Amino acid sequence: MTFALLTLVPGSRPVVPTERSGKTEVVSHVPETVRDYYALLPDSYFEGDLKERLTVMLHRPGAVVDIRNGFLHAVGDGAQTDVDVCLFKRSDRTYLVAVNYNDDDGVFATFLDFYMFENGRLRDVTGSILPIPFDETLKYELPRKGTTIVVKNGAGTTVYRFIWGGDRFTLAKR
Repeated sequence: MTFALLTLVPGSRPVVPTERSGKTEVVSHVPETVRDYYALLPDSYFEGDLKERLTVMLHRPGAVVDIRNGFLHAVGDGAQTDVDVCLFKRSDRTYLVAVNYNDDDGVFATFLDFYMFENGRLRDVTGSILPIPFDETLKYELPRKGTTIVVKNGAGTTVYRFIWGGDRFTLAKR
């Protein structure tokens, strides 16, 4: 077992990793804000360590940490993708965590992943959330406000939307 330093993030309760298990942190309490969930994301999303994620990526020009709306945009650099995180409230008052990056220049792969917080860690539930398979050739826009993921093609035309209903997404054409 390894221990991590307590990470204090202004404006939120501390997320205290207590045990390292693969790439998933086990924490001593339920995360409350989008920043807390961002701090728990697997290392595979990042080039830097947790300190860099919280102190550098969230303070670059263009970064957004919107606690009230459950949205976060962390700004990358040449070696690190941008990362968007969005919380969707479930009917049981827990959150579905969406993590997204859209590749515009062919350098990094587009991804859209989903997690639920269970038993002190994030569990990947990506395969069971969307009503149709993920398509890496499309662009997925997580909402800063609202509960609809807009899906666009390379020309920027809306192809369809995923509408959150509290327990699952439904598909709406354009």
